Amino acid sequence: MNPTLKDIKDTEFNRIHYNTLSDNYFEIIEGRIPVLLSAPHGAKHLRNGEWKEEDEYTPSIAIKLGELTGANVIFVRNKTKEDSNFLKKTRYKDAIKKLVQEKGIRFVVDIHGASEKHGFNICVGTRSNKKDESSCPSYIGIIENVLEDFQKDHLFNRQHFKAEGEGTITTFACKVCKIEAAQFEISAKYRIIERKPDSSKAIERVDPDFKAKEEDVLKLVKLLVKLINEINQGLVRIGQ
Repeated sequence: MNPTLKDIKDTEFNRIHYNTLSDNYFEIIEGRIPVLLSAPHGAKHLRNGEWKEEDEYTPSIAIKLGELTGANVIFVRNKTKEDSNFLKKTRYKDAIKKLVQEKGIRFVVDIHGASEKHGFNICVGTRSNKKDESSCPSYIGIIENVLEDFQKDHLFNRQHFKAEGEGTITTFACKVCKIEAAQFEISAKYRIIERKPDSSKAIERVDPDFKAKEEDVLKLVKLLVKLINEINQGLVRIGQ
């Protein structure tokens, strides 16, 4: 297995605990550039009284992207009653605000997972396609240029994936932290290197042996590394 993929898989299997409830449910890895990678659904989370399944491999991919780019990373590693992409007030969001203040974060890449059944490779939620209502008006062009060949149609703001809710990380970043952000929904076929036996779908016997093609996961990682680097370069230019 490719070393990058092995690192991602090892992290997911050894560091992420889908079903182990903990008050200390998230972790932060500090970086050196003003970009924050967020994976708020790395383990099971409670929403409206029901447990929702984890977005497999989103934290492990975020951690690897942080290593490769120097971005800061915040990720959910344990089962939690706080759904930080739904509730307006959580410790995870408090930590993001603190990172913005202390590390000078200026862009949040919020990473989520979508079923392969939705039919897209990736969808980017920016709250709105109208520039004056977008969560990242300065970086739409960069995102589109990097991902347009990967997702050839309807890259932005598909139904249910707009990140427009008042409790989303993207909304929190742009409205409360006053920085730009976008939500990236990644299809299972580009992130699940090997389904863990304790994953929700494996337990429910729904595609328990599902695996993405290794070359597809590598393609995704390379594209997101490029995207993060170009966003950072854009931040530097705007900062000047």
